[in-house]
Amino acid sequence: MESRKCPNCGASLELTRSKTMLECPYCGSKFEVEAELREKIEEKSNSLDEEIFVIERDLSGSFDKEHAGKCLMTLLYCMNELGTAEKVSAYIRKSMIKGSDLAAEGINDSLINAVRGRINSELEPGEQIIVYKDQGIFSKGKEFTVLTNRRFLFFTKKKCTPAAFTDIATLRFDDSSDCPAWQINGDYEKRIPSMEYTGQLTGAAVAFACLSAFEQEPDHVRIRLI
Repeated sequence: MESRKCPNCGASLELTRSKTMLECPYCGSKFEVEAELREKIEEKSNSLDEEIFVIERDLSGSFDKEHAGKCLMTLLYCMNELGTAEKVSAYIRKSMIKGSDLAAEGINDSLINAVRGRINSELEPGEQIIVYKDQGIFSKGKEFTVLTNRRFLFFTKKKCTPAAFTDIATLRFDDSSDCPAWQINGDYEKRIPSMEYTGQLTGAAVAFACLSAFEQEPDHVRIRLI
């Protein structure tokens, strides 16, 4: 299905949780979904590519939770509608909000500059920062997550734990709180945090990682969602 554009700002419209409206995540405009378009959207957005994922849990209940539902809907949108890591990267940049704990090159990059030396010491040649996520007030600049074009880097006070996209075999979805998160390969040190309160960018970050894994390694094993 061809993505619909917002007539007010040109951004891609997203289906709301009720699946009766299309909403612009950037200017907030909303538009009623025509019955025919709604049917097409539901058919495509209710499933993930079985060549990429093995779904081993019932996620239907998660869709009913406000932030977890937003996270999953964004994952579906990025996987099914955008379809490439490059397009998801552009989506992430457009969705970022200034004045938060998120940063990228040219967006709130003072956060990155404060720990630039620590990040740069871990980057490989050709590796680029997509998103920097600080863990919050009490650990500001000490504990943070970096999404690059190749992997996640999880920084704590003492070390950096990398998680290459091509090494992802399982993703566990944690929707037990208002801040949905994902855990890679059963390793708590490789926990993708909630990027922002709605869960939108968390879903986009997971989609970026999964799409990148298969773009970098076309015969990559299917990723188990548990």
